[in-house]
Amino acid sequence: MSPDVEDRDESASEAAPEIDTPPDAEAVERDLDAAQEAGAPIVPEIIEPQPEPESVEPEPAPDEPAAAEVSPFAAFAGEIREAVAKLGEDLGKKLVGLQGQFDREVRAEANRERIVDRLHAELQEYKQDLLMKMQRPIFVDLIQLHDDVGKMAAALDPEAHDFRGTLESIQTALEDVMFRQGVEPFRAEGDVFDPRRQRAVTTVPTSDSALAKTIAARIRPGFQAGEKVVRPEVVSVYTFKAD
Repeated sequence: MSPDVEDRDESASEAAPEIDTPPDAEAVERDLDAAQEAGAPIVPEIIEPQPEPESVEPEPAPDEPAAAEVSPFAAFAGEIREAVAKLGEDLGKKLVGLQGQFDREVRAEANRERIVDRLHAELQEYKQDLLMKMQRPIFVDLIQLHDDVGKMAAALDPEAHDFRGTLESIQTALEDVMFRQGVEPFRAEGDVFDPRRQRAVTTVPTSDSALAKTIAARIRPGFQAGEKVVRPEVVSVYTFKAD
């Protein structure tokens, strides 16, 4: 070997760095046993902890580019949504129109019912008035007969009890006949003369002003059909006359 080669080998061996190899466990144990036998102190080797390698977070993957074109299914779904929205709007308008028409029909029906009720009441009133106009002459004659029988009973001798009882029975029968047709006798309440329901056939003069226009005597009862007077009550009235 040439001297140049040797020099290169020596320089290479000197330049090469020493590599720390991990100690063999068996060799370490043999050295410890030999040191204990020789009585040498054992100094434990301090092994510095090696720093943990830093964790490297993975870089986020770049977003995938959006599809350049919409799929046919998405386009069809959009058309369906638009059609459903338009249909809902049309149905809402039609429902509003139906509600308005229903409200108008309800008001019209209520108005028709009021008209029918009013016409029915007017018809019943007209029917009663017409019937009363037709029956009034009959009732007037029966009332006149009732008054005449009463006059005959009042003119009898006080001892003719039986005949007076018969006449009073006839008067009661006449009242029953008229009552079945809705006509009944009445006497106005109070002592003040009421020209709407009473008729004065005689007057009684009085110097007491407090008695003026009050009932002096009730001669015959009046007769009425409901609120309508067929024959007013026949009475005698006080009239004021200064002394």
